[in-house]
Amino acid sequence: MKTINKYLCAIAFLLGLVSCDSFLTTPPLDQISEDQWWKDKSQTEMMVKGAYDYIYDTEEVAYRDCFSDNGMRRSSAQTEIGNGTYTTQNSAVKDEWKYASIAKLNYILEGLEKARDKITEAEYLRFSAEVRFIRAFVYYDMIFYFGDVPLITKTLTVAESRETSRQPRQEVLDFVLSELEDFVLPNINALEIKESGRVNEQTVNAYLSRIYLYEKDYGKVLEYTDKVIKSGDYELYADYDELFRPQSDGNNKEVIFERQYSSPLVVHDLNRNLSYVSGVYSGWSNVLALNELVEEYECLNGHSVSECESLDCEYVQKRKDAETDTHRGEFDFRDPRLNTTITWPYKEWIVDGNVRCRYGVDDPNSGDYVQKETHMTGYMCEKWIDLRGEYADRTLADKNMTILRYGDILLMRAEALIELNQNLAEAVSLINQIRRRVGMPEIEMASQSVLREKLRHERRVETAFEGLRYFDIIRWRIADKVKKGKVYGARMKAVNENMDHKYVEERFWEDKMYLFPVPQEAMDNNCLLYTSPSPRD
Repeated sequence: MKTINKYLCAIAFLLGLVSCDSFLTTPPLDQISEDQWWKDKSQTEMMVKGAYDYIYDTEEVAYRDCFSDNGMRRSSAQTEIGNGTYTTQNSAVKDEWKYASIAKLNYILEGLEKARDKITEAEYLRFSAEVRFIRAFVYYDMIFYFGDVPLITKTLTVAESRETSRQPRQEVLDFVLSELEDFVLPNINALEIKESGRVNEQTVNAYLSRIYLYEKDYGKVLEYTDKVIKSGDYELYADYDELFRPQSDGNNKEVIFERQYSSPLVVHDLNRNLSYVSGVYSGWSNVLALNELVEEYECLNGHSVSECESLDCEYVQKRKDAETDTHRGEFDFRDPRLNTTITWPYKEWIVDGNVRCRYGVDDPNSGDYVQKETHMTGYMCEKWIDLRGEYADRTLADKNMTILRYGDILLMRAEALIELNQNLAEAVSLINQIRRRVGMPEIEMASQSVLREKLRHERRVETAFEGLRYFDIIRWRIADKVKKGKVYGARMKAVNENMDHKYVEERFWEDKMYLFPVPQEAMDNNCLLYTSPSPRD
């Protein structure tokens, strides 16, 4: 049951009244009746549940890969970050400066103090732990993107907000870790709540694993991943493809934390990649994969696509034999995760055993399946999409969006072991758990440097379009290698028999881009934000 969602509409309305004059401020609290909203447990808990609205939405989970070498988006903001042409006025950069969310989370925490005599101490501690987890989550994202940021833990007046400066990244990081380790973890179990979508102890352990991985504190990664694994609460979902379809919601032991959706009130539009009935591109139809990602998916025997010819790979001829005027053999006999993640030219959409249509630039039988403008890359994204049923109305969906899952925990732990150069056999075993799930051959023991590359490959294909690739690029400091130069789309045989992969655009990179600039609107509201950030390590 997606029980938490029934509260979000009411809370969105209420917190919408707590508007933001700038990115840093909440106006006077007399806009809301305190007596009305903090008078009893039910009202207070409803406000706490509303805080979950400030966790990632579908765009933040899925569209962030357009910041990376995995994809691009038709709308310019994410693509400008991807190709290095963005400025301080970029709307996607502005969206990551989340002080509107911080203001509202601070308001809820202050409300919990007001309600303290109306709820039990256990309720106060548990509710506070949830909201402080979410606030820490938001803050960590901001320091990852921006480095030094203002640290604000109370509601501010407009005047106060304009006197707020950036704190060193390390200071904000210390605050985040203290919140999670010193308050959230000790108090998240003060009151047992088993409601779907709520933060629990293992959510916190999993998120601390991610933070410490990104901060390169690999010993801590081992400590916290060990807690998640030994809890026995989670396991890999048997079917990788179904993991990202609605039918896995509600009975999925791989999911540690997710943003929940529930039709008809709380839905998203990612399903629109399958339909042009709305007359506009939106949702996943706005997101296009790049050939650089597609070629990362290996042959079924574990060979990379680029080495198949030289290794006399058995599948080279099989793919040639499968090629027809309406079928691209180059995508056959590949890592099954490619099929889950990417829609390619002529790919069939099968419903109830029947081919409804094909995605392609020249297929007259494509029907309602999006075919216009596929020349941009020729690839669209299929992950997260509900592929069941008729395609007459493919506009809204309620597939939950995963934020933390067990598969990522295994890869985090493997990476930590590799970087520490210790117990490499365990690292290999963890990676092979991921590969066995999709029927890919196991990797063998190798040197630290070889295993590092194997791990990075596995993270890319396993978590594509889950919003993690950009974070990986930045923390590995490989942007100058993967976010620079010309990028390509699909092979456009239908356009020109001799045409190789379609040139898409040229991308640019400077090391200053390892950090986002403060949004221009925020600097216009507060001149103290013009200060240069501390350099990223």
